[in-house]
Amino acid sequence: MAFHRSLLLAALPVSLLACGGGSSTITPEGMHYHYVANKIYVPSNSTEANEYGLDLDGNGTVDNQLGSVLGTLSGQGFDVQGTVDTAIADGSIILLIDFQAKDLMNTTAAGVQVYLGANPQPPACDGSADTTCGHHLTGSASFDIGSNSPMDAALAGKIVAGTFTGGSQKSDLELQIALGGTQAISLDLIGARAKGSEITDTTIGTATDGGMIFAGALSTDDLNNTVIPAIAAQLGPIVQRDCCGLSTSPGGVTCDPNANPSCGCTSGSTGAQLLSLFDTMPKDCTVTVSEIQNNNLIKSLLAPDVTINGTMALSLGIKATAVGATYTVTGEM
Repeated sequence: MAFHRSLLLAALPVSLLACGGGSSTITPEGMHYHYVANKIYVPSNSTEANEYGLDLDGNGTVDNQLGSVLGTLSGQGFDVQGTVDTAIADGSIILLIDFQAKDLMNTTAAGVQVYLGANPQPPACDGSADTTCGHHLTGSASFDIGSNSPMDAALAGKIVAGTFTGGSQKSDLELQIALGGTQAISLDLIGARAKGSEITDTTIGTATDGGMIFAGALSTDDLNNTVIPAIAAQLGPIVQRDCCGLSTSPGGVTCDPNANPSCGCTSGSTGAQLLSLFDTMPKDCTVTVSEIQNNNLIKSLLAPDVTINGTMALSLGIKATAVGATYTVTGEM
């Protein structure tokens, strides 16, 4: 069956969702267990990139090049994980996970499906003054399935000794990321896979063990024609917030790359880091699509690393944990 899912991820200041589709000869059977993701783990270093990735091309090695990029950005001061944590806690991203199996320890026909959630009860935050939020992540909250959620897909596989593996080179996975805001950037990943452990009837993984890894690969065309232009469009507001371009910006409306501080940026801010990394030709306190595409570091980091069904692509993997949730899926047995 196909796999459609929504996930949350981050790059620069990034939040992320995901959906997907694919095919498998396995038809999931058994009871449906419902969860909501309470944590999405994005790689912050090479060790985590390896931990959260999967072998997408069958060569025996873990593939997670884009995850490694996120880890590199995190090492340069971008708060990748913090942005994701905030989006999960305040309900900006609600990932509902449906796991189907006859037996959570061993079965030949299991499957995972993810829905976009809405209207948590209790609400994620207790009013505008609540800076902690997360009240919908206790394991007893109820949700609606969002009107924009995929409804007809699952990533099928098997469970052996408590570990689920599913997906194939024919499976697809659509991710959506948002940089510094809620506007989504779609990533159509191919060769989608999932691997999960420590799955119970009320949880998927814990803070220290298990969880569900989702992985797939992004084609070069999608990277250059969809992702990078969308990233460039969303970097402008971050630069204006931290540097210059607006009357309310730290540097005001006058942007001077030769000033001190350059472009009027707040020292150590995300905007300052973005300009330092990308604003090169011309150096004008803005970040363009070509500056991202021609950045030597980005070109080397975003080079395709896997071949899926004859298509060269860039691999990505993240991990999620989840707690129990209540929601209704029409037609679910």
